[in-house]
Amino acid sequence: MAEFVPDEQSALRAELRLRLADEAFAAAAERVEALLREAALELRPFPPFPGAFFTIGVEVEPDGVQDRQIGCVIVTEEGDLRELQISFDDEGPSALFGASDPVSMRDETLLELENISPQDRLTLARNGLQAVSRLLRARAD
Repeated sequence: MAEFVPDEQSALRAELRLRLADEAFAAAAERVEALLREAALELRPFPPFPGAFFTIGVEVEPDGVQDRQIGCVIVTEEGDLRELQISFDDEGPSALFGASDPVSMRDETLLELENISPQDRLTLARNGLQAVSRLLRARAD
């Protein structure tokens, strides 16, 4: 039996298949994100994010996400997926003037999800839709 030796054409076909798969994941992610936005509009009033002072949102479980660099992802009131970053400014004006109020030193920022794979975007959108749907079902009961 002859051994298979990949040639340049084989490598190009492999890359094309992967690119087509990413396009399919991206298209599916767009469809699921549209469903997520629709579901989020039904979830009014939107719940405050646990442990946050200023952020309204629903946590998205990272189950199935391959990129471990992605932080805490939430669904916003508009149904968008955002990364929530919480930090404390212990060198800003509040700290300089001796403010002991941790709320005034707290910074909650919602960031766009950038540079994530289409597969992870689809996974996060599906997980977000599951979380919002659970809340909608609980309200209906």
